[in-house]
Amino acid sequence: MKKKCAMMIMNPLFDPARDHARLDTSRVENHILTVRTPEEAVAKAVELADDGFGVIEVCGAFGEELAREMYDAAGHRLTVGYVVCPPDQLEATLRFWQEA
Repeated sequence: MKKKCAMMIMNPLFDPARDHARLDTSRVENHILTVRTPEEAVAKAVELADDGFGVIEVCGAFGEELAREMYDAAGHRLTVGYVVCPPDQLEATLRFWQEA
């Protein structure tokens, strides 16, 4: 049985029904998923836990608080890691997103 993991990104312009991908190896299903809001992220975490996922990695837009909320909502059945930007790169990252 393959392990299941997901990478989740959040943007209000995404269409989760259309904007997703799956990349498989012989041992792991790797899903790239999108959500539009924190509420969708929490609901999706519960759904993924119900579907047997073991790990979710989320983009920096989530932050620690939302990652913990997702973990708690899923009943601690999967882990939720979140991306952080090194402090010396934060200014450049924020500048990039402000120009988008």
